[in-house]
Amino acid sequence: MLNPPSPVEKLPLLEHNGTEILPIVHHGFSRPQKGPQPAARTMYGARDANGERHWRGSLHEIQQLIDGGFTIVEQADA
Repeated sequence: MLNPPSPVEKLPLLEHNGTEILPIVHHGFSRPQKGPQPAARTMYGARDANGERHWRGSLHEIQQLIDGGFTIVEQADA
């Protein structure tokens, strides 16, 4: 049986070029009783002009997204 997930930790807001960035620490969706525990990861979110939230795994990636006007570029598979 899986344990309930740990709550998300909200960190202080950041700002880049007038856009607020919400950093959170996400602990995963479940915590198994045995075996390795999932590693926590920091996610960065920002809202575009339409109010849609975009999430990225690093501060640099979210800053690039903001600088690019929230234009999402599809990456080719390697």
